[in-house]
Amino acid sequence: MEVTDILPEVRWEIQNFYDKNPKGIVIIWWSTATGKSKLSLLLAEHFPTEIISADSRQIFKYMDIGTDKVPLETRNKIPHHLIDIITPEQTYTAGQRKDDTTKIINEIHQRNKLPIVVWGTGLYIDTLYKNFSLPESAPNRELRKKLEEEENAQPGILYKRLQEIDPGEAHKHHPNSLRYIIRALEIYHTTGKTKSEGFFQQPVQRPILMIGLRREKEDANRRINARIKEMFKEGLIQEVQSLLDKWYSPDVQSMQGIGYKEVVGVLLGEYNIEKAEELLRRNTHHLAKKQRTRFRRYIGEGKMNPKDNVTYKNYFL
Repeated sequence: MEVTDILPEVRWEIQNFYDKNPKGIVIIWWSTATGKSKLSLLLAEHFPTEIISADSRQIFKYMDIGTDKVPLETRNKIPHHLIDIITPEQTYTAGQRKDDTTKIINEIHQRNKLPIVVWGTGLYIDTLYKNFSLPESAPNRELRKKLEEEENAQPGILYKRLQEIDPGEAHKHHPNSLRYIIRALEIYHTTGKTKSEGFFQQPVQRPILMIGLRREKEDANRRINARIKEMFKEGLIQEVQSLLDKWYSPDVQSMQGIGYKEVVGVLLGEYNIEKAEELLRRNTHHLAKKQRTRFRRYIGEGKMNPKDNVTYKNYFL
């Protein structure tokens, strides 16, 4: 089944929601390669809509193929937000994302349009769905470098430190999830409060319609494999090479994302293209599995403990 098969029903649900909640938000969610972007574009043909990307990597300029951005020609016709807003060496926190998303949603409502948020990263959706209060802590490159040096000198030291300072936050992460561990320590050092102390849920501010697009795991994996093959045909290797040619280090956060770190290995001569495709398939399937696990919790919450001001609709493709 394709998203076109459920389009009439989804249109009816959104129209019903929009009539009752002209200042509401639609969020399209589920794991990667389920057809979320396609559905958002089809809906934009029927509603006065602007689309907000909630992807952690589509914010980066010059990274188009590996992040599966909607083509620029389409974005010129249908307004898209939070795409191509920073360069690959820059950082962009969840707090910045929440502030910018809130501002964009207000502006879309002022234009009497419906914001459609397309899921990419769970934390960014949760800033709306769970309305997290986020610690005010700007990135501190000097501190991050110092923490990285400490970890290199004594692997595991940062995770142990986080366990002592903020055991609740440490429990959420694998000891090797260094980026998240460093960010939690950075928040503590710059604000004097742990991430757990400043990171809590609040009532949902605006009515939300949560539209979930579910697929069988085998179908989703087939679509992932097809997308990966298409990325290499479209020039993923050339895109990564162009980033290296612009002097973006393989060590910057953006280049560590799925689709880029695997290709860097080819360009550094560590393995061939076939191996890169294999690694990319494995890593993407693993990501999709993590996403499905997270989303099942949302489904359970929608059934057993639904949030006020949130409407849940799930579709099995």
